[in-house]
Amino acid sequence: MALLAVILLASVCSAQSLDEIANKYYAATGIDKLEKAQTIMMHGTASQMGMEIPITIMVKKPDMVKVVQEFNGMEIIIAYDGQKGVMVNPLTGSSDPVEIPAEQLSGVKEYNVFKDSFMEAYKAGRVKLEGEEAVEGKPAYKLSVTGESGNTTTSFIDKESYLVVKTAQTVSQMGQEMMVESYVREYKEINGVKFGTTVAQFVNGSEMGGITFDKIEFDTPMEDSVFKL
Repeated sequence: MALLAVILLASVCSAQSLDEIANKYYAATGIDKLEKAQTIMMHGTASQMGMEIPITIMVKKPDMVKVVQEFNGMEIIIAYDGQKGVMVNPLTGSSDPVEIPAEQLSGVKEYNVFKDSFMEAYKAGRVKLEGEEAVEGKPAYKLSVTGESGNTTTSFIDKESYLVVKTAQTVSQMGQEMMVESYVREYKEINGVKFGTTVAQFVNGSEMGGITFDKIEFDTPMEDSVFKL
């Protein structure tokens, strides 16, 4: 009976800790203010293999997304109109729109900054507190976050700021498994919302590039047609 009481107490404490972390994360990020916006436009630069690629991300509620990358005078475009995802990639030798397979749409939907993957998983009971672990010398909570597709990401929330400072996920590409880690190096507050504006990405421990956003705009008018190619 004493052992059972200890187990039950540990379970309750764990649940309370997770609830507290989620509540403080929600308050720290300013998600409540983000919920009032209808559109977001983000301008930045992606770095990969020594190249700097301008990138623009447009998002409109409830779930429309468009990503435009400029490379050698060409535009690589990914668009999702809420039902179908389409890609235009001149690097393939064709500028015709190609439909994105359903199994790859989850990666496109991740650009929708209106949908916070951590909070959505927490509300659905798909977040587990794994303990604590330092990230670049600073203590953080370690949590496993399982998305709707079943893929699990390990998120690290800083114990002081309650912002995500790192995510890690094992992905499979061309038959090989890779550990992809993203470190949020800088946050900026815009209209009361905290955005990770400088992110470094590592693959199997080696830095492969990242992304920096220098301009973020709320409620820029966007017609639905913008998201159809």
